[in-house]
Amino acid sequence: MKRRNVLAILGSVPLAVSFGAPTRAQDAYPAKPVKILVPFGPGGSTDIISRLVGKQLETVTGKPFVVENKPGATGMIGTTQVKNAAADGHTLLLGSTSTLAANPSLYKQMTYDPSDFTTVAVNGSVGNFMLVNKDGPYRTVKEFVAFAKASKEPLFSGYGNASSRVPSALFEVTSGVKFEEVAYRDAVASIQDLAAGRVHAVFPDQVVGESYVRSGFVRALAVTSAERSALFPDVEAIAETYPGYNIIAFSCFSVRKETPAEIKQRLNRLIMEALYEPTVLERVKQLGFLPPPSDWDIAKCDAFVVREREDWTRYIKLAKIEPQ
Repeated sequence: MKRRNVLAILGSVPLAVSFGAPTRAQDAYPAKPVKILVPFGPGGSTDIISRLVGKQLETVTGKPFVVENKPGATGMIGTTQVKNAAADGHTLLLGSTSTLAANPSLYKQMTYDPSDFTTVAVNGSVGNFMLVNKDGPYRTVKEFVAFAKASKEPLFSGYGNASSRVPSALFEVTSGVKFEEVAYRDAVASIQDLAAGRVHAVFPDQVVGESYVRSGFVRALAVTSAERSALFPDVEAIAETYPGYNIIAFSCFSVRKETPAEIKQRLNRLIMEALYEPTVLERVKQLGFLPPPSDWDIAKCDAFVVREREDWTRYIKLAKIEPQ
C-alpha cells in the first residue's frame, strides 16, 4: 500500500480510537508526591489524623503523602503557605476550627480568607476537655465555680490556639467566673503549666489531653460537648451544669478553591474512603473523633465548615472577645 493511502486511512480514523482517549485530571491525580501541611506542631489531633489518613492514601495511590508541620500565628503561617501554593491538589491543608472557623473573628488582619479554600473532606468532630490540676480542691464544675468565685487571688486560664481559647472565654460568660488569659505556643505547653500550678484551667481538644488525663498528670473536670464523651463516660459535660453550653472542634482537608473540580472530587472520594478503612476508622474513633457519613460529598463538607464558622462567630461575640 502506498504511503499516501496509509495516511489517508489513518486520517479517517477518530483520534480517540487511534491514540486513546485523553487522560482526565482526576485519573492522573496524584501525579507527584502530595504535601499535607499541618499549621500546628506535631502531636495534636490535626497532626495525628493527617498522618493516619496520609498513610492510607499512600497505600491506595502509590504516591507519597508527606506531612509537614508549620506552626505559628494560630495556624495562619501554615494556612497562608497553602493559599500561596499551586492550585493543583498537591498541597493539602489540614484545616481546623482555629484556621477555618474562629480566626476570622479573633483577628482584625488575616493573611488569608477561609473562602480561599474548598473543604473536600471532613475528618470528624470532637469536644474539648476542661482540665484542672490533679490536686485542685474541686471535683465537679459546680465546685470549681464556687472555688473560683470565693478566691481572693486571680485565676488563670491557658490556651494554645483559638479552639482552646474560646471555650474558656465562653465558660467565663456562662458561669460568671473570671480568668486571666495566658497564651502558649501550643496546648501541650499549657497543660504542662497546669500541672505545675501556674494556671488553673485549660480547654484543649480531647486528643491532645487524653494521655495526660489517663496518666493522672492532670484531671479532666468536664467536656465541652453537649453530651459526655464515649471515651470518658465518667467525665461530666459542662452542659449538665449550664444547659446550652456546647462547643466542638473539627478537622478537615481543604485545597485552594481554584483547584480543578475533577481533582477536588477525586480527593473527596480518596479521603472519605481512607477514613472508613477499618483500621483508620477504629483509630479515629479511639481519638474521640466522630466522622461524618462516608457518603458526604464536597458540598456537604464545605457547608459543614461554613456552619461551624457561623457558630464560632456567635460564640466569640457571646464571649465578648475583641479582635486583636
